[in-house]
Amino acid sequence: MCGRRDSVLSDLDVGSLRVLGVRVEDNFAITEYNIALIMGKHFRSAEWGKHRCGSVITCVLAGRSVYVRVTKFFTVDGDDGEGYASVIWFGAPEYPTNNPLIVRCREEDDQNLVDAYGSVLRITQIDPSQVVVERDNTTGYCWMMRDSGYDTLRED
Repeated sequence: MCGRRDSVLSDLDVGSLRVLGVRVEDNFAITEYNIALIMGKHFRSAEWGKHRCGSVITCVLAGRSVYVRVTKFFTVDGDDGEGYASVIWFGAPEYPTNNPLIVRCREEDDQNLVDAYGSVLRITQIDPSQVVVERDNTTGYCWMMRDSGYDTLRED
């Protein structure tokens, strides 16, 4: 899949990359991709709000599963070839039945997660499990269902 060189990273994305130890000279060093194939699973960025959405992903950070929407996949020239995802965080996962198969998250961007992890994830941090999302517009929650595996819960 060919990438685009006309991508522009936000200041938050550039700062998040710097925290990850990635040096970005300018936006000309960024190549954006719409699609990522991660361990055989197909993901597509910027599909949130559409009928079919491949841009919701999950990963494990600090010993627990979290969910995000990918706005773009990209690489940085001069980096080791690793890809990245610019993300918007869902709220922290909740398990109303104490079962890691039944997950709901608030739809709004979780500022605590942004503060802790920034707005960029390494592609290698993404769980290769596609996520089906059911939005509940009356409560602001989204119900998440993975196509494989189950959530990692932190023991508190």
